Amino acid sequence: MKEAPVVTAVTRISAPVEDVWRVLVAFDEYARWHPVLSLDAKPEQVVVGAEVPGRLSGGDAAEQDVTMRIVVVDAPRRLVWEGGSLDAILGRHSFVLAPRPDGTTEFTDSEEFFGAAAAELVPTLDQLTQEYSRYGAALQARVEGLPG
Repeated sequence: MKEAPVVTAVTRISAPVEDVWRVLVAFDEYARWHPVLSLDAKPEQVVVGAEVPGRLSGGDAAEQDVTMRIVVVDAPRRLVWEGGSLDAILGRHSFVLAPRPDGTTEFTDSEEFFGAAAAELVPTLDQLTQEYSRYGAALQARVEGLPG
């Protein structure tokens, strides 16, 4: 059995985990900071089983509507959602926030891909990793730019 393709980017954010978590789960604010994703849900909908509708735009692909289903919530340390289909590509997207001794947060953004067409992503993994690093930098700028 082949391993699922995975993209991972790590960003150090100069803020405590709780501050990063608040921005990460403020789904209704994504359009203000995320380069390609806007979400149509409120932070109170951060529960396992909740569906989070959104729209991808501004990336290499054409605009598309997406719906993620939250599968893990371990506030304020870990959030996992899935979107897509095993008939094509299903992505399991994980956000892990680890507190560092200096009060900063190590933010790990990763996505594992499954499904009939997942192997087709392998040639684009380096490009996807750069995109996920860009998303982490946008989150970092948003969190660090908020009033203290």
